[in-house]
Amino acid sequence: MAARFCTEAVVSTQSTGFYCLKRSYHHIESITKRLYLAAIPQPPLDSILSGHLPSVNKAKDQNKFLDLWIDWIGIYGKNVLFYIQYRPFILTADPAILKPLSTDLTNYCKLPTLPNRSLFGQKIIGGDSILSGGGLRWGIKRRSLSHFFAKNNLEELFKVSKPHMEGRDLNRWKNLIQNGNTIELHEQLSITFCSYLQVLGLEKFLQPDDMANKVADILEAIPKPLFERYSYLISSDKTRMQKLIQQMRIDAQEITQERYDELINNNSSEPLPKVDLLGHLIEANKTNDGETVNEPDEVVEAVVDDIMTVCLVMDNMVKQVCSLFMLLEKNTEIQEKMFEELRTQPIDRLQDLNKLDYTEKCLLESLRMAPALLRGTRKYKVNKETKRFGSYVVLEKEVRIHFSEYVMHYNPEWWTNPKVFDPERWQPGFVPPAFSYMPFYAGSRGCLGKHMAMMMMKLTLAVLVKNFSITQNFDAAKPPIMNQNMAVMRINNNVDMHLT
Repeated sequence: MAARFCTEAVVSTQSTGFYCLKRSYHHIESITKRLYLAAIPQPPLDSILSGHLPSVNKAKDQNKFLDLWIDWIGIYGKNVLFYIQYRPFILTADPAILKPLSTDLTNYCKLPTLPNRSLFGQKIIGGDSILSGGGLRWGIKRRSLSHFFAKNNLEELFKVSKPHMEGRDLNRWKNLIQNGNTIELHEQLSITFCSYLQVLGLEKFLQPDDMANKVADILEAIPKPLFERYSYLISSDKTRMQKLIQQMRIDAQEITQERYDELINNNSSEPLPKVDLLGHLIEANKTNDGETVNEPDEVVEAVVDDIMTVCLVMDNMVKQVCSLFMLLEKNTEIQEKMFEELRTQPIDRLQDLNKLDYTEKCLLESLRMAPALLRGTRKYKVNKETKRFGSYVVLEKEVRIHFSEYVMHYNPEWWTNPKVFDPERWQPGFVPPAFSYMPFYAGSRGCLGKHMAMMMMKLTLAVLVKNFSITQNFDAAKPPIMNQNMAVMRINNNVDMHLT
């Protein structure tokens, strides 16, 4: 016993010594990095050891994290250096930086460890999906899918989406209010937008309500702070989440394999149906280099990654419509003007949706004030020859770059009265300065589905407003608010609506 105690004491002492040495090294390294990066403007440090972490934590506790970034940009300029303990980060709101950041996929790389890749060791969308991938394979996939999401294919997507929304899904909404007039908007819109996938070739996948619940569970777990994620490891939630994600992937694999076999067996030269999303995903994943055909198992696995991606990003449209109603709650005149247009304008054809001018203005302004994508991170590989980041000399090999769509959308340099919800700013011919408005991101990684998303949001709003009287019924003590601490928008508290 004594020997064991002594051994453990020695190990403990060695571990403590190693930890102290490691911390000392990091602090020396931190001082060196600060000398290297000193030319970039930065707020005063909270302390030598913690950097700006106390200010960041305080802002997060107050749900004002992005407001802190806005303040920093306003005070110190378009590029701001800040530290989380000894690690340097650069926050940029500089269009001259955002352009290469959005187009140069070699020197500005996505981080490989982002939490939507996997959870508790269970793959979600992986690292090669249409959202998370990069390189030649990703470029080939994106070009292949661009035809499906192109503007000239919206007519076909509208033709199948409209009868679905006015039929099965509208009946579901009508049945809801038979049991009470108040509904939680995010929950019900999640089912609506998941149900759209049924008419896009995924009708044999999960039922919309089941899919919406599983997506909500995954999105609830992904952005948890690190210490909360570690607490999952010793709870039953870890196993539940692993099984939930695994079952979604199994279900996606089954329908993909079935559709893949159909396409191979038919061996037809006929083009795919324009609304067959699953078929187009299979075609887009058949090759990694444009020449060699992938093995069937590899194709199916890649398509499953993309199906999981599509399911998760459908929630962005849900949150966008919810945030629109949150903004309209204090702008009743604007809401009534939008409702009047939605009630009176026919929506028999896609061209009719395009005539919803004021509704589109409201959506564009909502996308500005509450974008689904709030912020992002890139790893910048500093050029060995020039050793520059923009106009600054940087002696680091790599620098972590933060950017924020939200911060850009509230910059008074580009937006008059940026905190005012003003649809009228979106007059015909108005074009925001490059990279000042990025609700669907921009450049090479711009959202492929942005036109389809706008079509589906306008269609959903039109059908609901034509069939119901809708008013906000928010809890005065706990109104819905946007969570500023997440990279992808989350809404705290219920978005309760009154429908009759």
